[in-house]
Order: sequence, then structure tokens, then C-alpha cells
Amino acid sequence: MRSRSTRRTSPLARSGARRSGGLLVALALFAMLLSPVPTGATDVFIDPGHGGRYPGATYAGVRESTVNLLLSLELRTVLRARGYGTRLSREGDYDVNAADIATWHWDSAAGTYRYYADGRLGAYPIPYDDLQARCDMANSWGADIFVSVHNNAAGSSAARGTETYYNWDNPTDAALSSKLATYIQQEICKATGMPDRGVGDVGYYVIRWANMPAVLVEGGFLSNAYDRALLTTPSFRRRMAEGIANGIDRFMAEEPFRPIYPRLAGDTRYATAAEVARAGWPGGAETVLLASGTEWPDALAATPLSVKLDAPLLLTRPDSLPIETARMLDELAPEQIVVLGGTGAVTAGVADSARDVAQSALVRTRGTNTTATATVRRLAGPTRYETAAAIAGEVGLPANGEMILVSGWSFPDALSASAYAGMTGAPILLNEQTPTVSSAVRGFVESHETTPATVRIVGGRGVVDTLVYQELAHTMSVIRLAGANRYLTNLAVLKTLWPSGKIAPYVATGLDFPDALCAGAVAARHSQPVMLLGGQALRGEQREYLMHQESRITGFTMVGGDGAVPYVADWELQKAMRRH
Repeated sequence: MRSRSTRRTSPLARSGARRSGGLLVALALFAMLLSPVPTGATDVFIDPGHGGRYPGATYAGVRESTVNLLLSLELRTVLRARGYGTRLSREGDYDVNAADIATWHWDSAAGTYRYYADGRLGAYPIPYDDLQARCDMANSWGADIFVSVHNNAAGSSAARGTETYYNWDNPTDAALSSKLATYIQQEICKATGMPDRGVGDVGYYVIRWANMPAVLVEGGFLSNAYDRALLTTPSFRRRMAEGIANGIDRFMAEEPFRPIYPRLAGDTRYATAAEVARAGWPGGAETVLLASGTEWPDALAATPLSVKLDAPLLLTRPDSLPIETARMLDELAPEQIVVLGGTGAVTAGVADSARDVAQSALVRTRGTNTTATATVRRLAGPTRYETAAAIAGEVGLPANGEMILVSGWSFPDALSASAYAGMTGAPILLNEQTPTVSSAVRGFVESHETTPATVRIVGGRGVVDTLVYQELAHTMSVIRLAGANRYLTNLAVLKTLWPSGKIAPYVATGLDFPDALCAGAVAARHSQPVMLLGGQALRGEQREYLMHQESRITGFTMVGGDGAVPYVADWELQKAMRRH
């Protein structure tokens, strides 16, 4: 769960001044009333700059890496006391990463950045691999704010004071990171009395490639004896940490993360499914698909059937019809409800309740003399594989003879394939986790007079075995779309199946199934892909794709609430495409 909390302290209450009992309590309470009450995202990634082989500036035996860490640990203490979630890139004097990993490189010929492992340790003085590892930690964690803590040095020992930086070459950073940098700079100077050297925009690696609003603080000059003495004093570091935290408080008090793109969302998965149905079928629907909202297998193959029957997908609890689903059935007023899965997934009682709601809606919309009758039929088999085959049998084969094969043991790959399957009419089949083609899949293939011409396997060899590929290849063309994980498989689907033309993806979490499952149906209606995110964790490969395809992407539709796809994800998509 993403932390959500109210910050209860203020600069006055946190000043560090020691006062006697009653007066201290009174002042603290007064300060709490004056304090802003930030809401929304609350996870801060703290990056103590340098470390290990990279000590940074060193003067009079004082290493920048040590001071950076001490200040960062103090900042963590202050932020945690205010209710923020925190993580550090390092908690000791060591390199963050010494291995060759994917990093960002400027391609002058193409005029853009590329993300790849180059087989070497990058640029001096700190290899890009070490710097990228810090970004990767923040990005994969899903931080909301990135603060890199450094201290300065200059050729002149007279130089002193605090500076704060944000990334210079991205208009999205200019909108939010610059504001964060300004607030932090102002609050540090208030809390410490340090000379204000201002806010600047630079191209420092970590603040460029962190996905979230990011700043780099240069607390003071180690080359200046006075600043150095301050920075080695615990009480001063505490005041500086409080200044940084005060700046973050100010930033969060303005609720900076608001939806940028249209969003289909409700308070529950059932409400979100209803909102997706309302958006896709605003005039009602003659047929509705109904599937379990607690178990995913029976509905994985639903999208092509949804398109064929022009039917939205609604979700239900196995043994009770959610009020959100009932309301949507009343709004859609369908004549037919197709239940996906057996009575273990959707009980007969729930199916009857859904039919009764639909019948009442028909009477309400068509009058008491209507002869229309709401009916229920069920597509099911003894296992998830037979259920998928039954749904596929209802869909049939498209003219090009194409079908989709995914693992029946996990949901993400089917979600990635869903919109394309719906667009093209290709049925989705589930294979068991065996090195052979499942009997349900074989039965579907053999039930057609003409053997399917092409099967697209979505997922790597770990989920659909190579021997399955080879067995199918004896009778049909087999194409595998796969990546190292669910998000890179999703990216392979986007790149391969939407290679050109304008696109406006539907974005849903890849950590759970309901939102993306429902999104597939409406995305297919509009010939758009489904893009999976790890909450707000945008991978480097996904950011590279968005950067390079920016001219094709007209926008996004976010599916799910702030808890599933946080509002900061909208901002991260903007930053990836360098948009205002």
C-alpha cells in the first residue's frame, strides 16, 4: 500500500529550540495549527551523493560522501517523524553499483537518448552505472519525490552557501521539479541562515533520469572552512534536514499530483469496471459479460467476445452482486447476460440477481407492456482452460486465421494481448504450464475445418514452453512476443502490434487484473493498446519507448484510482515524453 498521512509539524514546532514544559507544548500546538496539511503522495527517495570509490570533494580530511550520508540519515529521521515513507540509495560508505547495467546515452545521429548496457562503466568521475542504479532504485520503488544530497567545492575558499538544482532540459521538470527546488532552497536558507545562492537548472544525471520530481541539493561548500565546520556539526545538519523537509511540506501542501489525463475509475474494482462500461457504452448495451472480480482465469479470454457481442465486461463477487455492478446493469438495461466461468466463480444466485436487475431495467426503459425478457447464459468448462476454449469457440476464428496463446497461470500477458485480440477478433486461448499443447487448446484447433494460420504466443519461454512453440509450428506460423518481465512483454506487444500511426493507450496497473481486464474491451473498441505500469513504477525501457514515440502518442486514458495508478504516474508519463 502507498502511504497516505497527514504531516503534523511545522518549522516553528521543529525549530529545535529547547523550552520548558507548558510553553513548549503551547508553541507546538500553535505551530501545528499553522502548518500546511499536505495530501497525496508521500514517499521520498533520498540519494546521498558519492560513496565508496567516489568520495567527492575532500577538504581537511572531510569527505563529501561522509557528510552527504550523515545529512541524508538526518533527513530520513525528520521525514519519517512527519509520516513520509523514505528510502536511501545507500546507508554506508560504499558504491551503489559496480556492474554494467542499462544507462542513458545520447545518440547524436538520431538526436535522442538511448537506453542500453554499453559493456563498460560509463563516465568519470562517477560511472553512469552507479548513478543509474540510484535512479532505478527510486523508479522501481515508486517514489514520489527524489532528493539527491550533495555538498559543494570551489576553487576559491571564499565561496559558501546553499544551491538547489533541477533538471534543465525537460519542460515537465520546469513545471514541478523547479517548484520543489525553489521551496527546498528557500526553506533551507530560512532554517540555517546559509547564504542563498539560488536555484539552478542543470543536466545532472540522477535528476534527469529519476522519473518523479527530482532535485539535487548542494548544502554548503566543503572548500570553505566556515561551511565545513557547520556541516560537521550535528545540530546544523539537523536544521538543514528540517529545511529540506519544510520545502517538501510546502510542495506537497499544494497537492502537486493531480490527474493530467482522462481517468476511468471508481472506489472499488467493481465501480471502476462500471465506469469503463459507461465510457465505452454510453447508450446502453444489449448484452453484458459478467465475470468474477476476485479470480482472473475465467475472464482472461473475454475481450474478443466483448467486441464480437458489443458487450461491456462487468465484475461481481462470487456470491453477491456488488451494488456498483447492479447499478450499471440497471443503466445498461441489457437483454442478455453472458456469465463467464462456472458456479464456483459466479454462483447461480448472483446470475439470477443480475437477470432480475436487467429485467427491471427493461421494464423501466421500455414500459410495463414490453415483451423483452432478460436472459442469462453461461460459458464455462471444468477448468480455466476449457472455459477459455468455450469463450474462444464463441468468438471463432477471424478471416486471417489468427489466434492468441498465453499462459493460464498468470494474468499479465493476456491483459497485454487483450486489446489486439479484440480489434482483430482473434480468440485468446490459455495453455497449461506444461511442455505440450494443452488438450483444451488442441481441441479448439481441431474443431475448425481449417487449421489456424497463425498463433501469437504472448509471454516468454518461462510461461509458454519452447516445446509448445515447436509443436504448434508443425501446422501453423508461430510468432512469440515476449520480454524479460510482464512490462517488457507488454512493451513488445505495443511495439509489434501498433508499429505506426497515432495511438492513445489505456494505462492500467500490471500488479492486479481487474482494471486492465475491463480496459481491454473499451481499448479494443477504439483500436488502442493497453499499457501496463507497476503502479507508478515506469521502467527505463518504457520511458525510452514513450520518448521515441512521443509524436505518435496523442494522450492516455488512465484506468483505476490513485491507489492502483497513482496520479504521479500521469506526471511521469509527461516527463518521459518531455511535455508541459
